[in-house]
Amino acid sequence: MGIAATADAVSTALALLDLGETKTVARAFLPYRDREQLSQLTVTVMPRGIDRSIAARSGLAQEDHMLEVAVQKRLEGTDEAALAPLVAALETVAGHLSGFTIASGRRCIEVRIDPLLAEDHAVNLRVFTGVVQARFRTHV
Repeated sequence: MGIAATADAVSTALALLDLGETKTVARAFLPYRDREQLSQLTVTVMPRGIDRSIAARSGLAQEDHMLEVAVQKRLEGTDEAALAPLVAALETVAGHLSGFTIASGRRCIEVRIDPLLAEDHAVNLRVFTGVVQARFRTHV
């Protein structure tokens, strides 16, 4: 299973996840959107890299697919309270992916939220952008 298929499987799972509001979920290699396209919560799964290595003790080959999941929404006004549900949605995505196994048997072994809030997007574009970084591993 290639990295695009891994990202598609994650996109499908996230589409079923309740984030507290209507959302759009998609997989994209080029995840660029205009502010106008982000009126509702948008979750984008982006393939970011592949790492192949040999496990030191067992000698088994393993392959990791690194994905980033962006959670975005246009910000209206300057109310800090509007950020809380978006941060909660980001944390829900991270929690769902932690330990998640897709049909191919590839399992998420590492999850990291970084950035929690991309300040340049919030200040300059008035868009909330948070990113979950996830590593899915399988032995090959």
